[in-house]
Amino acid sequence: MIKVLIAEDDPRIALLHQNMVEKIANFEVIAIANTISELKEYIELMRPDLLLLDVYFPDGNGIEFLSWMRSNAVHTDVILITAAKEMASLEKSLRYGVFDYLIKPIMFYRFQSSLQKFHDYKEKVISQEELSQSKVDAFFNKTMQTNKPLHVGLPKGVDSITLEKILSALHQSQTFFSASEIAEILGINRTTSRRYLEYLAGEHKVEVDSLYGSVGRPERKYKLKTTE
Repeated sequence: MIKVLIAEDDPRIALLHQNMVEKIANFEVIAIANTISELKEYIELMRPDLLLLDVYFPDGNGIEFLSWMRSNAVHTDVILITAAKEMASLEKSLRYGVFDYLIKPIMFYRFQSSLQKFHDYKEKVISQEELSQSKVDAFFNKTMQTNKPLHVGLPKGVDSITLEKILSALHQSQTFFSASEIAEILGINRTTSRRYLEYLAGEHKVEVDSLYGSVGRPERKYKLKTTE
């Protein structure tokens, strides 16, 4: 089990991230820190495997905390989760070796992808006593596929933001949804919902089932595929 420490100054967002982590197998949240001082105490005491780190805190800065970690030989891996969109923040965090950089508000689909990539990293690279080039290549190839932007090659009328929202909604449950149900959840119209769901069906990302209603007309329902 991968031990996760969440560092987020807003308790509501911290709870949201905790709920998201708990939906993903092989991860558990061991503590939440709302300040830098709490974070320093928890990370030294608990030595988590992964830190989900915000940038802005009332008593400090997450980027500066990365520097403190390296200076104090704290080797916990870090995924930065922040509203900071400045290129300087990204450049500094990469220099300190963060595993990933997520910009708020986060779609669950992207969040899960990041944690799954980290799990694969721990399982397939760190746990190996001896590495071969093929093992390293297999990991990095999967990483690059995982990080492939959703907007690459999308047809006209399908944008990446709405697509991620629909994927996130489907991730919430392993049940079938109609286009109308997804439309209601996201506050979009039914035609738009159906267009995106049919696109995902064509990409083999969702399963499709036809259910007959009371008037005998079949209604297409969609469920996210668990495996590809």
